[in-house]
Amino acid sequence: MQNKLRYNERVSVNIHILPPEMPLHPSTGVQVGYAIVTIAADTGGAAMPVNWAVVADASRSMRIPIVSEAQFRDLVRAGGAEEVLVDGVPVWQLTTPVPETIRASAPSALDHTVRALHSIVERLDQADQIALVACHEQALLLVATNGAERASLLAGASRLASLDPGETTDLAAGMRLALAQIGQHHDGVSRMMLLTDGFTRDGEACVTLAREAAARGISVSTLGLGGEFQDELLTRIADLSGGRAVYVRQANAIPAAVAAELEAARQVVARSLQLTLTHLPRGCALRYVTRLSPSLAPLEWEEDPVKRHLLIRLGDLERGRPVRLLLELVAPPAPPHPPTEGARVRLATLTAQSGNARVATNLIGHYAGRLQPPAILDAAGRASAVRLQRRAAAAIMTADYHGAAQLLHAAARRFADLGETDLAEACRHEATMLATTGQDTGANARALTYATRRLGEYEA
Repeated sequence: MQNKLRYNERVSVNIHILPPEMPLHPSTGVQVGYAIVTIAADTGGAAMPVNWAVVADASRSMRIPIVSEAQFRDLVRAGGAEEVLVDGVPVWQLTTPVPETIRASAPSALDHTVRALHSIVERLDQADQIALVACHEQALLLVATNGAERASLLAGASRLASLDPGETTDLAAGMRLALAQIGQHHDGVSRMMLLTDGFTRDGEACVTLAREAAARGISVSTLGLGGEFQDELLTRIADLSGGRAVYVRQANAIPAAVAAELEAARQVVARSLQLTLTHLPRGCALRYVTRLSPSLAPLEWEEDPVKRHLLIRLGDLERGRPVRLLLELVAPPAPPHPPTEGARVRLATLTAQSGNARVATNLIGHYAGRLQPPAILDAAGRASAVRLQRRAAAAIMTADYHGAAQLLHAAARRFADLGETDLAEACRHEATMLATTGQDTGANARALTYATRRLGEYEA
């Protein structure tokens, strides 16, 4: 089943449901039904201007020089670093300031951030708007300009390294400044990018601001660096607003990641896409929504209990990157006295909307007892695995390491059933570490989170 809407003269957006009718059992009890909903754009359409704000963590940890193996050995031999136990784990710590000879040739993560901003200057169009916000204990707007004022952007980026660093990071303050700046312009694709290597002071405030951004049609992409940042928070911020969540293990990958974010914004053909579910009959309820692609993630939705409207914000739709969702619904019992071929019931009306353009189609339940298609079974397995992993992350936040380990073992079994042996082994290893030490594996744990998200990059 497929319907289309016209977004502009050259681009159309369509919505497709697989299977065309949701297979349900002709029973008298409630049951769970599944449907894959794909929203895609036909190729075409000109690139829109980008209204972009970059929020860069400028705290002390971002300024630590990243030394090579040879430089590190020289530091150890000179007594500048020693191995100590922190919570029972051996780590290396500096005992003296890094010599200037090493510092000059060992760029920090903040240096790579500045280089990233320098590298995208030539890619900006005159109609683009860009703002740079530095974020540590406070937030500071360093520059807000258009693509024609490249010298101003370079000067603002150069100020990053000269700021007095703080010991903590308040990303929420940076997000507020960025939202205010983006709100001054209303044309083009509105994006925010958060870049951090550590922890923020008020994570819940960041979540609230991500929801505000989504309501205003602003996608928030996040870039986590290294092994000690809050991956659960950063991925949630991105998913709430329809942004991209990116992980880079090494700081020298920052320029490429920033450039990729700008290129993604250039590929947007439909802005602030949302899917609404209406006309749900009594006894029918949405149980889970899982985005299968472009990246695998459980999604949240907003509900109007009076009108029985459910709203899922999906962010911008990019050329050649359809959004695929797995909807899991609690379906009502089969109607009494169905016809011979099985009763058909409208379970919801699905409406995809971008701006003033919209397209609607009905999700039909067919009480005929047919088996689920293989694509549905595969998608349901992926959705179950990522939910288990998210629940494990929530358990870790409450120091329930035993519960987190059990959930990760369950996720490992799901991954094994899907043939994802590497992810299954990574989950088991992480579970063992949590159960025995009460700590995760740092960078490997972050890598596992983002590797799981890439499981959604497949054709249904």
